Amino acid sequence: MNIQSYINSGTIRSLHPILTAWLEVIGKYLDCFDNEDCPWWYNERATLSSFAAAVWAAGGIALEEYATVKGKSRESWTGRCDLYIGISSQEFACEAKQAWCPIGRKSQNGFIKAEAGLNSACKDARELDKGEGRRLGICFAVPYLAPRDEKHIEHQVKVWLQAVQGLDCSSIAWVFPEKAKRRIETENGYFYPGVAVMIKEVFRKA
Repeated sequence: MNIQSYINSGTIRSLHPILTAWLEVIGKYLDCFDNEDCPWWYNERATLSSFAAAVWAAGGIALEEYATVKGKSRESWTGRCDLYIGISSQEFACEAKQAWCPIGRKSQNGFIKAEAGLNSACKDARELDKGEGRRLGICFAVPYLAPRDEKHIEHQVKVWLQAVQGLDCSSIAWVFPEKAKRRIETENGYFYPGVAVMIKEVFRKA
C-alpha cells in the first residue's frame, strides 16, 4: 500500500482530474510553507477550500457556501450548500464534513469517526434538490497521533487506511506527504500526518 498518495475515483470517473489536482494543490501549499503548515489541520472550511481550488485547477468550476432550498415542498427551507462542482458536463452538489480521527496505538475509534463523518455528510446531501446536480457527501478524515506514537506513524496510518478503504463510498483519495508527516504537529506535540477524502453519491429517499 502506498500511504503517501492514492486516488481511486471509483464509480464517479469525472472526479478523477479533481482528485489528482487536489493532491497537487496540497503539495503546492506545503511547499509554500516549507512543510510546516497544511490545509487539513484547521477546519472543514479550510480543507474544503483546497478541494474547491482543485476543481478550478482541473478545468471545472466551483462555488462554496451558496444559498439554496433544501428539503421537500412544504417541509423545505432555505439553507446553504457547501460546494457546487461543474466539470465535464457533470454537475455535483456536495455537503462536506471534517472528521478528526485518533489513530494512535491506544485509540479505538479512528475508523468509526471517519465512517460517522461520511454518513453525516451523506445525510445532509440527501436534503439537496436534484436540480442542483448529482448529490455527493464528502468527508475529509484527518487522523492524528499522540507524541508517544511518533515511531509508529507509518504503521498506524497504514492500519487506519486499510480500514477506511473498506467504507462504502464512490471515490476515495488520500495524501500523507513523506516530508510533512512529522512536521505537521500542534504545540502539544500531536501529529497530523495527512488527510483522506471519501466521497459517496446519494439519492433522496422517496
